[in-house]
Amino acid sequence: MSGHLTLGIDIGTTNVKAAILDTNTGKVMASGSQEHPLFHPFPGWAEQDASNYWSAVVSSVRQCLEQGRFADDIAAVALSGLVGVTLPVNDQGKPLRQAMIWMDSRSEEECEDIRRSVGEATINKNNGNRVAPWFIDPKALWIKKHEPHVFNATHKFLSPSGYCTYRMCGNFTMNTGDAGLAYAYEYREERWNESVAKAIGIPMEKLPRLYQSHEVVGEVTRQAAEETGLRPGTIVAAGGTDISSAALGVGVTKAGEAYYSMGTGSNLGIMIPTEQSVEEYRILKWPHVLPGLTMFDGPMAFTGASLKWFRDQFGDAEFRLAERMGHNVFDLFTEQAKRVPACSDGLLYLPYLGNTLSPNWNSNACGNFFGVRPTTTRAHFIRALIEGVAFDLYSNVRIANAAGVKVDGLILNGGPTKSRFWNQITASVVNLPLKTPDIGEAAPIGDAILAGVAAGIYKSPTEPLASIVRIKETVDPDPKLHERYRDFFEVWSSVYQNLRGDMDRHRALLNKYHSA
Repeated sequence: MSGHLTLGIDIGTTNVKAAILDTNTGKVMASGSQEHPLFHPFPGWAEQDASNYWSAVVSSVRQCLEQGRFADDIAAVALSGLVGVTLPVNDQGKPLRQAMIWMDSRSEEECEDIRRSVGEATINKNNGNRVAPWFIDPKALWIKKHEPHVFNATHKFLSPSGYCTYRMCGNFTMNTGDAGLAYAYEYREERWNESVAKAIGIPMEKLPRLYQSHEVVGEVTRQAAEETGLRPGTIVAAGGTDISSAALGVGVTKAGEAYYSMGTGSNLGIMIPTEQSVEEYRILKWPHVLPGLTMFDGPMAFTGASLKWFRDQFGDAEFRLAERMGHNVFDLFTEQAKRVPACSDGLLYLPYLGNTLSPNWNSNACGNFFGVRPTTTRAHFIRALIEGVAFDLYSNVRIANAAGVKVDGLILNGGPTKSRFWNQITASVVNLPLKTPDIGEAAPIGDAILAGVAAGIYKSPTEPLASIVRIKETVDPDPKLHERYRDFFEVWSSVYQNLRGDMDRHRALLNKYHSA
C-alpha cells in the first residue's frame, strides 16, 4: 500500500533520533540517530548551533532511508525537540546567534525584570508556570538587553523542532507544546495573549503561528528533499515537544497516568485535565500533544549527564574495555555499583552540575558529593550518582502528591531506563512500580503517530497505540530499601538547603574571576 509509512524525528539535547513507522503493522521499520554538540562558553551558559540540529536531522533521516526503499511510501513527517530554547531567526530563517537552551541560566536579572513589570502571579495565571531562566522569554530579554541588534533583526523566535520544521517545509510554525514554554501562551485557551507579550516586551509579530501537534503545517520542499532523501511534497505535521511526543509514544494519554523520561536530563510527567487548577509552581505545566491534557511536569537537568560526566572524566579504562569487548560502557559502571549496598554507605550526590531545575530552580546550584570516607571507593561514587538522580525525582513525586496530583506508578522511557539495576534503585527510592514498555525511543514513535494523523491514516493519535505499545516488565519497589532511602533522602535534602548560601557565593566568585 502506497503511503502507509510515517517518519518521526526527535531532536534531543545531545542526540537526534528518527524512526519510520509502518502504520499497517505498528512496527518500526528503520531507525537512525546522530549526536550533536552542546557548548558551555561561560559559567551558567548553554548554547547550541542550529545548523547542527539540521545536520543531525538530515543524518538520522538518511540512516533510516538507507535501510530500505521507504521514501516513496512515507506519507508524512513530524518533528519534536527539546524545550525552553530561545532561537532567533531572520525573515529568511537564518539563525542570528546560537540557540540558548533550557540549561542556560544567565537570565536571572531578566527574570527579576519580568517579576517587576508583569508579576509572577500574572505569569502563573496565564501560562501556568513560574518565572525562571529555563523559559523562552527571560533569554529573549537577555538578547534584547545585551545584543539589541540581534533582537531587532529577529523575525521569529523558534524552537529547535520549529527551526527544523522550517528547514523541512519553509514555514514558520510553533506547536502548542513548544509555545507552553513562552509566557505569552495562555495555556487553558491555547492561544497567544497579546497583552502579556506586550507587558514582557516581546512583540507579537516575533512569535510564530500556533498549530496543534497533529495539524499539517506544510510539505517537504525540493531543497529539503535533496538534503534528506525524502519525497518532495511529503506532508509535514506540527509535531510536539520531546517529552509530550514521548508520552504519546509510551501510551500515556489519560489524566492520572504518569511517565518518567530519562536522557541527558529527565522529566516526571503526570497527566492532568487542562481545566484542573493546581496551585503548585515548582513543577511545571505545559500542553500534551493531545488537546485537553496538560502535563504536570518536573524537569531535572543532569540525569544521564551525571553518569556521562563520570564516564568522560574518569572512565577511560571502562571505555577502552567496552570498545574491546563490544559492551556498553555504562553497563560496566553499573556492574561496579552493584557491589555497593543501598545508600552507598552514606555517600550522597547532588546532581546539579550546572544548575537545578524542578523543584529547587536554583541557577547557582552546583554538584556535590557528601559523606566521603576512607572506605569510599570508585564504585560508591557510581552508585551515589544513580541514587542522587533518583532522590531528585523523589523530591518532585512528593511535591506532586502534596499538591493533590497523585502518582500510582510510572511508565519509563529513555536510555538510562534500559538498565534494570538503575530502574530497581529508582523504584525503591520513589516507592512506585515502574513499567517498561517494549519500545525503542518513544519520542520519534510519538511523532510518527502524529504524522499519521496529519496524513489522514489515523483518526486520532490514540487510535494505533494498542498495536504499538506493550509493557514488557514491571519493576516493583523494595519496601525495606525504601525505608532506608527515605531516611537518607532527608539528609540529602538538608545538605542542599544548608549549602544554598555557599553556592551563591561560589557562583559569584566564578563570575568575578572568570571575567577578570
